[in-house]
Amino acid sequence: MDSLTKMVNRIARLSALYREQEFKKLGLGEMHHAYILGVCNQPGISQEELACKIFINKSNVARQLAQLEQKGFITRKSDKKDARKLQVFPTEKALAIEADIRTILTDWNNQLLTSIPLERQEQLSIELHQIMEQAEAIMCPK
Repeated sequence: MDSLTKMVNRIARLSALYREQEFKKLGLGEMHHAYILGVCNQPGISQEELACKIFINKSNVARQLAQLEQKGFITRKSDKKDARKLQVFPTEKALAIEADIRTILTDWNNQLLTSIPLERQEQLSIELHQIMEQAEAIMCPK
């Protein structure tokens, strides 16, 4: 039997290829959706908070946000309470594609689950969520 990690990594890589293909149509890179959704869900989030939320190191977040800012999807402003912190806000351009991003992600999810009976999908989701929480507990202890 293949290891869980090998299977999850392969699914993740195939998912990345799908996102790259679909998000290119929106002018985005394959991981830009995580930034846009994070900012749309919480306008004014700091770069540091966003990095923690999506499990990406701060320097990569800064680079990706710079790209998204150049493309007109987000704006960054100094925090009024602490000028060293940058707050991130979605632009109208980001808000306009938020639903498209969610549709692309939902469609991929549905395609992956098509061969799994509906009654098993919920249990699978619960079990994967437990594994995800275990991984987070190991790597991000509180």
